[in-house]
Amino acid sequence: MSRSSHGSFPAGSVAGRGRRAAVLALAAGCLAVLVALVASAGAATSSRATVVLGSTATMPDPSCPELPCQAVGSVTGFQVRNSQTKLPFRVPRNGKVKAWTLTLAQPTNRQRSFFNGFFGTPPEARLAILRRIAGTRPPRYNLRRQGSIRVLSPYLGQTVKFGASLRVRKGDIVGLTVPTWAPAFAEGLSAKNAWRASRARGKCINSTAVRQGKSQQRVNKRATYGCRYSTARLLYTVTVVED
Repeated sequence: MSRSSHGSFPAGSVAGRGRRAAVLALAAGCLAVLVALVASAGAATSSRATVVLGSTATMPDPSCPELPCQAVGSVTGFQVRNSQTKLPFRVPRNGKVKAWTLTLAQPTNRQRSFFNGFFGTPPEARLAILRRIAGTRPPRYNLRRQGSIRVLSPYLGQTVKFGASLRVRKGDIVGLTVPTWAPAFAEGLSAKNAWRASRARGKCINSTAVRQGKSQQRVNKRATYGCRYSTARLLYTVTVVED
């Protein structure tokens, strides 16, 4: 059996171990610094706030298929207040829209046929990023950008979530554009609920005017939002990741 087996080592081996230990300690220190830097970078990334615009403790049930069954159509609109806050779709800080949801009713076949004939087919929707033109009465909004059109037929009767990637600035309003119709609508709520629509003042109720209305879909163009409807709510939410 060798001497080293009894725990006796040449002087040179002890010194070598000391150097190796120092190198290992230095490497461990570097690794610790690297881990700390990675953790710090991760913390910086995760510190970006996420807000869900339009979210409330409970979401009202859509009006259909119960009577009267109502859907929103041929319009761009946004909630000006819900049961909890005013301007729930105003962006609080610069960031990016990453997702949005729609709570959709399941109209009967007869109800769907009516909406298809009245507003067009298929049911569909998209997001609109709006900026109010200061000093306008009734208010006018510029369409800064918009999301892709989503066909809603496969999702009726569900709450559906869509992905998005839309840059927003503090003070923007994230609206809902409905080129045809969408049963994402609740009515008969308290007066704390109201929404505004891209229709001319005086053309808010008449069925012919509503049917002939147009949603706002020309980017960098302005539209008048002259109709305000109370006791009703557009059933969508928008997820924004802030910068």
